[in-house]
Amino acid sequence: MRPGFSLTRLTLSSILGALALAGTAACQSSAERARDIGITFDGTPGTLNAVTDVAGVEVGHVTLNEGNARTGATVVFPLGKDATEGVAAGYFAFNGTGELTGTHFIEEFGAFFGPVTLTGTLGVGAARDGVLQWTKEHFAGNDDVKFSRVLPVVGETYDGGLNDAWSFPLTPAHVIKALNEARTGPVEEGSVGGGTGMVAYYFKGGIGTASRIASYGSGMDFTVGVLVQANHGARDQLVIDGVDIGKMITDLQPQRAPKADTERDGSIIILIATDAPLLPSQLKRLARRAAIGMGRTGGQGDSLSGDIFLAFSTSNKVTLGGEGPLTYTSIPNEALDPLFTAVVDATEEAIINALVAAEDMQGGRGGHVYELPEERVRALLQSNAN
Repeated sequence: MRPGFSLTRLTLSSILGALALAGTAACQSSAERARDIGITFDGTPGTLNAVTDVAGVEVGHVTLNEGNARTGATVVFPLGKDATEGVAAGYFAFNGTGELTGTHFIEEFGAFFGPVTLTGTLGVGAARDGVLQWTKEHFAGNDDVKFSRVLPVVGETYDGGLNDAWSFPLTPAHVIKALNEARTGPVEEGSVGGGTGMVAYYFKGGIGTASRIASYGSGMDFTVGVLVQANHGARDQLVIDGVDIGKMITDLQPQRAPKADTERDGSIIILIATDAPLLPSQLKRLARRAAIGMGRTGGQGDSLSGDIFLAFSTSNKVTLGGEGPLTYTSIPNEALDPLFTAVVDATEEAIINALVAAEDMQGGRGGHVYELPEERVRALLQSNAN
């Protein structure tokens, strides 16, 4: 949607039960983060250094780490679970061998409604169904709201190396649990939620988050929050704080399970939230800049890596309905540089946070993936600085 073109209004007319879940993740996190081990980053983070620094954003996880299952789902509500409005949005596929459902609607209307759900590739259907069933119950009696959410936004990265993906362990009920437990505050990172079975740079990967303050002077500051599901990159590509860590730590390679298709690990989904008033075309510009943040950590969009980025603004809220023109505010296109910088810096840190928080994992069908050896990384960074 082009600047100056208003989003229009268009009037249009549970499954919970007992869940045997291992390690359903709360939002409070006690895991180490990149800054805890001395890694430095550019920019000023928000209070939590998380996507939830953007007011109204809620995050929930459900983690399946039992039997042969190493999967889960992470949900992000842009305006909180009770909001009836949508948000302006724009997306960018840096490398498109992946899936983010609902993108045709986002491209056409410049907006989406309801949560974004991240999971493993073979869990997309269950995630979609879970969101729809939750919506039916949560907004019972409000057909207009339900209709605006018939195209859920679900992103995926492939967890079939550690997870027995073809047993389809994720169910709609699991996703409903994550939706109900979404909240503001600190965000659990690493091997949780949709990141449970993910591998990044041949170390254990998963969910990571960070935020930045974009200052425009005279007390006008905006927040940019990023959340990633990191499952991308080869070992020799990994760069931390400008140092080629992946070329220096060549051991601790994943142990492949017999007949497991772990060589197909790949992809990263990056969500960008901001409270800055932006139009859809401007949000697409923000989404593109996530590629630079990924590149700082060594990611290059390998052929089979689905690197898909989605940006949304919580400022100019969107509803379906109405006939007259609407008025929205926005930052001038030529003044977006502080937000671009914030996206790049927060994306870089979110990816490294995912690596630092994740822990060793034994695969559901055998095999093993090692966590990033933080003490060795710290020593290499200190050595490089001397």
